[in-house]
Amino acid sequence: MINMNSNKNDFKTKLDLEVFKTVLNFSYSGIVVINKDKIIVNINKWAEEFLNMPIPEMLYKETTDFFPDSDLVKVLQTGEVHKNRLAIRNNKKIIINRIPIYSDNEIIGAVALFQDVNKIQENEMDIRNKIIDTGFFAKYNFDDIIHKSQNMADVIKIAKIYAKTSSAILINGESGTGKELFAQSIHNYSDRKDCPFVALNCTTLPESILESELFGYSEASFTGAKKGGKMGLFQQAHRGTIFLDEIGEIPLSVQAKLLRVLQEKQIRPIGSNKIIPVDVRIISATNKNLIEEVEKGNFRLDLMYRLNVLNLKIPPLRERKEDIILFSINYFTKVNHALYSKNKKTIMNILNLLSNHDFPGNIRELENVLSRLTLLLEANLLKDDLNMVIDQLIDKYSSSSIQNINNNVSLTLENTEKQEIIDLLIQMKGSKNDVAKHMGISRSTLWKKIKKYNIN
Repeated sequence: MINMNSNKNDFKTKLDLEVFKTVLNFSYSGIVVINKDKIIVNINKWAEEFLNMPIPEMLYKETTDFFPDSDLVKVLQTGEVHKNRLAIRNNKKIIINRIPIYSDNEIIGAVALFQDVNKIQENEMDIRNKIIDTGFFAKYNFDDIIHKSQNMADVIKIAKIYAKTSSAILINGESGTGKELFAQSIHNYSDRKDCPFVALNCTTLPESILESELFGYSEASFTGAKKGGKMGLFQQAHRGTIFLDEIGEIPLSVQAKLLRVLQEKQIRPIGSNKIIPVDVRIISATNKNLIEEVEKGNFRLDLMYRLNVLNLKIPPLRERKEDIILFSINYFTKVNHALYSKNKKTIMNILNLLSNHDFPGNIRELENVLSRLTLLLEANLLKDDLNMVIDQLIDKYSSSSIQNINNNVSLTLENTEKQEIIDLLIQMKGSKNDVAKHMGISRSTLWKKIKKYNIN
């Protein structure tokens, strides 16, 4: 008579054994199992490869024959659990977990699970990239910087040297000189090129949102917070580069938190007690003189020194006028090569005249001018008098007039802000907390503005 229960038990035992073998051999961790007599009874292929020792040589041998001071034996004897212990084997850093094996409240063995630290970091990076999947990458390289001037060649040479370090870089340059182009090129020339490149223009977001964008937030940090919280840009840039454009515009309250990131290499999301280590190279850029901003009380001196470890000054177009024609020809050959070939002589005559212009808007202004010229050529509306053509192409302003416009705009904005603060203080009966909350700024920032505008 066939014993059906016995067959079922045999099948289950065989299935359990096969499951165990499969898990053992296809685990991404090295696994070593010993019995109560300290004999190695199981070891997987990953451990064999990592320890550089054939399984038959280790199997059914006492673990102390290979590891005289084995902590796995201590776990077997004490029942203590070891979690995330750092060790070095074959000149490699590994993380080890050691766990006792119980049966009927008696220790019958112990198991060690270990992973290569470098492998863990690679897996973490892969997971981050798959989760984020935001396309954070740098598309430009140094070869994309069109130039023939020696001063620009010198800047590129310095930038390539800087790229091979992990130090913070501050890029100075007027608007339109190509600061982000350099930041991306530095990233792609560095050892971090296969990791994220995350860029943020610090003028585009109000203070409260800027902080959450940079550092992230927990699920219950504020009303309307995204379920599960949000990963900040520093986390998303882990092991890569974060580019902070217009760094001189960051509010003082956010500057303090940014300083802590630079000092401690870790961030704490808004509303969270969790400290998250980050490995990020910071490249920042500004068209302001940060020393002057420090003197005005708008920028922290200690943060400036942290950001300005390495400094890169991008020359304006008026200081490298030989690049104007080269850039323009490159522009035409990409946008409409046939148009350039047909009107080459005329275009070159116009470009020679354009070379005398200072281009206060730099490359950005030059691109606008070339776009207008292309449209005039395509529509056959070009005048015979090339000086009149230049008048058509170039905006009627100078560097000094631009500065005056900027100053007037700044003054208007300041007057508007001052009046807004006065009106809110009256409306909210002098409550600075309510005014700061309404304006979306910190109380300390409000105090500085009150002092700046001499509001009584």
